[in-house]
Amino acid sequence: MPKMEETMRMKKTISALIFSLAFLTGVAVLSLNAAGLFVADYQEKFEKTLPLSAGGSFSLKNTNGDVIVSTWTKNEVEINAVKTAKRDKDDLNRVKIEVSAVGDSVKVDTIYEKTFLRNIRVEVKYEVKVPEGVRLERVRTTNGDVEITGRLGDADVGTTNGDVRLESASGKCLAHTTNGDIHVANFKGPLEAGTTNGSIHLDVRTVEAGIMAHTTNGSITLKMVGDVNANFKAHTTNGRIRTDFPITIKGVINSRRTLEGTLGNGGPEIDLRTTNGSITLTR
Repeated sequence: MPKMEETMRMKKTISALIFSLAFLTGVAVLSLNAAGLFVADYQEKFEKTLPLSAGGSFSLKNTNGDVIVSTWTKNEVEINAVKTAKRDKDDLNRVKIEVSAVGDSVKVDTIYEKTFLRNIRVEVKYEVKVPEGVRLERVRTTNGDVEITGRLGDADVGTTNGDVRLESASGKCLAHTTNGDIHVANFKGPLEAGTTNGSIHLDVRTVEAGIMAHTTNGSITLKMVGDVNANFKAHTTNGRIRTDFPITIKGVINSRRTLEGTLGNGGPEIDLRTTNGSITLTR
């Protein structure tokens, strides 16, 4: 009998422990849900294809989410997007993707329902394919990265909180962000790149047009190959200027933080400026 009573007590103790553990686990999960740390995602896909010629234009406006644009040989634009909602599945219906086509121009707009009660926590990630040679009139997001690759004409791309990557554009290039880095490679047309909190990395094979790059808190690196013919200006407030290329200096050198002169026989203007960071010309 004593052994039986002891066994019963042990069973009751184990049952109590299991119940307590289950209760605590439930409380923990509820706490995580309340804190927004353990929340399911809800997704919805969007797909649309429209005709667009190589000489046409494309623009896109996003708010929260990355934007990726690449080129292909088809005379059409393919728009793929994924909407992701946090906490509330109904938020997916509060964000609309509107596509309009007028003439030889396609525009995409991401529209969030206006509400004063709470923020709509929806991210929209775009992956778009456009014909080679298309002009990117204005491709923007606010919170996210922008990545552009392929043979494009003019390209005007940017974000506020995120990085910008642009490669192989042949026309005029505008690349801007506020909090993030900028990477531009294999470009031919004139370039204007600007950020506030981030570095700028430029890689060009031949300097055929002007290059302007400005930042506040970050460095600037310009990589070039072969013989370079350009007029050169560089200024930094807190940093150094380094160059692998011979520069014919204009006037008198008054500061190690300002450099102005000629690369080779002179040509398009290169203007590089930063406040807190170094400037480097490299091969």
